[in-house]
Amino acid sequence: MVILHDQVTRLRAPLAEGPYGNEERDWDNPEQATWPAEVQPVSSTEDVVNQQQTVTRWRLIVGPSADLVATDRVVWDGATYEIDGDVERWKRRNVLHHLEAVLMRVEQGA
Repeated sequence: MVILHDQVTRLRAPLAEGPYGNEERDWDNPEQATWPAEVQPVSSTEDVVNQQQTVTRWRLIVGPSADLVATDRVVWDGATYEIDGDVERWKRRNVLHHLEAVLMRVEQGA
């Protein structure tokens, strides 16, 4: 059993026609879903020489009923994160137990 102390909101942008006729994600009108979650720190790096940016990663754990895919974004603790890589589906005794994903946020410095 996974104990979930946090709460996250998943943002899923629908596909819409872009200005050049191609499909792109409409982040101005995302669908939202909220779930209990566990969010744990993974890493934080800072590039002060080349790009003046900070990259922070967190491990997200949600229950098996969560509908989460790699193209979604997640809002947690007032910040919006992208999913870095695939959503991992963890099984126990061949039954889906929970989902995990790495959340990433890139902040540009001044």
